[in-house]
Amino acid sequence: MTGKFIVVVGGVYSGTGKGISAASIGLLLKMRGSNVELIKLDPYLNVNAGTMNPRQHGEVFLCDDGSETDLDLGHYERITDITMSGKNIFTSGTLYKELLSEEEQGQYLGETVQVIPHVTGKVHERLKALGTNDNIVIAEIGGTVGDIESSGFYEAIRQFKQANPDNVMVIMVAPVIWNATVKEFKTKPLQNSVKTLLMHGIQPEMLLCRTDRELPKQILDKVARLTNVSREAVFEAPDVSSIYQVPIEFYDRHVDDLIADKFHLPRKGVKIHKYRKLVEAYIEGEDYPDTNIAIVGKYDNCDEAYQSLKEALVHASVDCETKVKITWINAEELEGKDLRSVRHIFKDVNGVIVPGGFDSRGVEGKTLAIRYCREKKIPFLGICLGLQCAVIEFAQNVLGWDDATSREFSKKKDSHRYVIDYVDGQENIDHKSGTMRLGSYDCILEKGIIRSLYGNKKNISERHRHRYEVNGDYVCKLEKKGFRVVGRTPESNLVEMMELDPEIHPYFVGTQAHPEFKSRFQNPAPLFVGLLNAAKDHYVASTTKSG
Repeated sequence: MTGKFIVVVGGVYSGTGKGISAASIGLLLKMRGSNVELIKLDPYLNVNAGTMNPRQHGEVFLCDDGSETDLDLGHYERITDITMSGKNIFTSGTLYKELLSEEEQGQYLGETVQVIPHVTGKVHERLKALGTNDNIVIAEIGGTVGDIESSGFYEAIRQFKQANPDNVMVIMVAPVIWNATVKEFKTKPLQNSVKTLLMHGIQPEMLLCRTDRELPKQILDKVARLTNVSREAVFEAPDVSSIYQVPIEFYDRHVDDLIADKFHLPRKGVKIHKYRKLVEAYIEGEDYPDTNIAIVGKYDNCDEAYQSLKEALVHASVDCETKVKITWINAEELEGKDLRSVRHIFKDVNGVIVPGGFDSRGVEGKTLAIRYCREKKIPFLGICLGLQCAVIEFAQNVLGWDDATSREFSKKKDSHRYVIDYVDGQENIDHKSGTMRLGSYDCILEKGIIRSLYGNKKNISERHRHRYEVNGDYVCKLEKKGFRVVGRTPESNLVEMMELDPEIHPYFVGTQAHPEFKSRFQNPAPLFVGLLNAAKDHYVASTTKSG
C-alpha cells in the first residue's frame, strides 16, 4: 500500500461541514501537486441515495457512471474539480449487500460472518483500492461520532490506523458553541466528542473548530490541552459567506502545511492565486448588478433539495459578473390560479428555472409558471421534468391539445396525447433503485442558442436521471410552431435539448439532462450562463421600460 489516508469525522451534531472540509483539504493538496481521491463512508442502510426523499436527506447527486449518491459528492466535485463515481461512496447498505451476496455464493463456508473481520475488512478493501499510485485518500464518515450505526466504520478505521500509523491521519470537525445567555464559549460538547472517539480507540490528530465568531487564542489553547491534540493542529474554522471561501481559510491557517508535514510530502507551493481571485470576485462584487432568478420547485427544503442547482447559479454568476438572488416558489402554491393572479409572484423576476422531480405533484403549478414565462418573454430554463412540462404546456396552449400530458401522470391507455412517454425499455420496470436512464450520455447539437452556449461544439455530454422522454411522434407538430429539437442522443435519437425560435422568445430552452451536476466554480454550466445573461438583458429592458 503506497497511499496516504485522511479520515474526516464529525462531532457534537450533524451538519458541521465535514464534506466541505474534506473537499477543501482535497483542493489544497491537489494544488500542491498530489493525486487526490475522496470517499464518503455513509452509515445509512440504503444501497444508494436514489430512492431517498430530498425533503429528508437533501439532493440526490448523480455521477457520470450513473451512481446516485449523497449530496456531499457534489461538494467534492464542485470544490476539487475531481470527477466522482460509484467508487467514491460506500454505504452500510452497499457493504452488507455485497457481503451477504458473497456469503450466499459460498465464499465464507465454515465461517461465522461478523462485523470483525468481515465488515471492517470490506472498508479496508475499499480504502486500499483508492490508495494506489501514491494517492492521498480523504475519507469522510457520515453522521456524528457516537451514532450506533457507524460503529463498524470507526472500528475499521481504528484497525486501519493501527496497521498504518504513519500513513493515516484523523481529523475531527466539531463546533465550539457560543452560549448567548452567559456570553461564553463552551468547549465541553467538543471535548465529549473527542472522548467518544477515544472510546473507539481513535485519537484525532487535528481539530477544525467550527464557529460563527472569532475564537480567542485561549479557547483554542484550552481545546488543545483538554483533547490531547497538539496546539498547532487545533484550527479555527469560521463560518463564511460562501463554501468556496473555505479552502482559502484553510490555506491562510496553514492546514495543508501540517498535513504535508505529517505525511512527509514535498514542500511545494499551492497554486491558489487564480482560485482566490475568482472567490474574491464573487464575494467582493458589490458593484455587480442583481439578477433575480425564480426556481419553481416542489420540495420544501430548497437549499439542500436543489443544492447543485443553487451552486450552478453561483458558478454562472461569477462568469456573468452578476449577483444572483434566488426566489424559491412552491409549485403547488401556483395550482388553481390563472396568469393574472400569479403576475405579482413573478413581478421582479428576471429569469425562471423549472427543475426536475417525480410524480404529478406540483406539475400544474410548474406548467402555469412556464406558460407565464413563454407569454411574457421571461428567460426560462427547463431541466428534465422542466423540459417535459414545457412540452406539455406548449402542446396544450399553442397546439390546442387539452389532453396533452405525460404517461407518468396518467397511466390510462389511449385517453390522452402522451407527448411525454416512457424511454424504450422502461415501461415494465417495477424495481425502483438504480433502474432509470442514469449517467452521462452524448448529445449531438444542431445550430442554435444552445450550441452557441457550448462554444459551438457539435458533440457534448451531460448527465441524465429519468424514465420518461419527449415523444418523437409529436416533434414535427411542435417544431412547426417554433419549439425546435436542437439536441439528440446519437445512439437512440432521444430528444435531449429543445429551444423556442429566438424570434418568438429571447431565451426559452429546455434539456432532458441535468447540466447542474457538471457545473464547477471554475467551469460553469453553459445553460446557466446563458440564462443569467438573458436575465440581465431582461432586467435592463424592464427597467428601461418602467423608467
